[in-house]
Amino acid sequence: MAILTPILDLLAIVGGICGVCSLVYTRRQTAIMAQDIADRKERDQEDDGWAQRFENLQRKLLQINPNLQVQEPGFSNMTRIYSTMYGDPKLRVDIESFIVELNPSGTLFLPRKPQPYEFRSPRMRETIERAEAGMDRFIREHAYCKQLFGA
Repeated sequence: MAILTPILDLLAIVGGICGVCSLVYTRRQTAIMAQDIADRKERDQEDDGWAQRFENLQRKLLQINPNLQVQEPGFSNMTRIYSTMYGDPKLRVDIESFIVELNPSGTLFLPRKPQPYEFRSPRMRETIERAEAGMDRFIREHAYCKQLFGA
């Protein structure tokens, strides 16, 4: 019996150490999970913001077509809205890849439904930013076209 007491004491100490280790591990895991949840919420909010910007831009682009022309007040020549708004052909290709689609005849913009993960793409975000900036610049310079975009 005398030899059994130290063995049982040792087992009790090992059990206590294991209990403390499991408590520390559980608290760390809980903190990691809470941080992960917070990061996901933040990322989801950011994605929702980009989705909203995408939808606003797409809605405005769907109100025109690639060949729409208007006559500026005081001028006799016609202005092509889309190509004037976005003079850079590479930007137009990106807009037609990420924001809207062209119908097969190339005369109408069609809505595009991106996957949620696409809003995390740096290229798509850059395209949205550049397209918004180009549209804002165009509307400032050509105020008579403001009603086309609901601005």
